[in-house]
Amino acid sequence: MTFEILTIPCRTDNYAFVIVSADGKNAAIVDAPDAGPISAALDGRGLEVTDILITHHHSDHVDAVDHLRGPSTRVVGAKADAHRLPMLDLSVAPGETLQIFGETVQVIDV
Repeated sequence: MTFEILTIPCRTDNYAFVIVSADGKNAAIVDAPDAGPISAALDGRGLEVTDILITHHHSDHVDAVDHLRGPSTRVVGAKADAHRLPMLDLSVAPGETLQIFGETVQVIDV
C-alpha cells in the first residue's frame, strides 16, 4: 500500500510528519510539536487523526499531543519512556509490531 507523507514545519526549527492513509481520509501524526500548523494541514485536507506516534519525550515532540488527540485517536509511544510522555493508549517496545491503516509496522529504537 502507498501512503503520502506530509512534512509540516513547526516552530522555527522543527517538523511534524503526517502519514495520510491510501484513501486520503485519515492521518497518523509522527510527533506533535505545535498544534497550529498541524491542525491547519489536517483541516485543509479534511483528515481525521487516527494515531499520534511519539518518538520521544522532549517538549518539541509532544506539546500538541493533547490538543490534537480526538475521542478515537490512539496515542502510541515508547514503553520505556511512558512516565515522561502524555497519556498513552499503546506503549510499545523495540521489535513489537502495530497496525497503522491496516498495515503492520515494526517498532525500532534508534
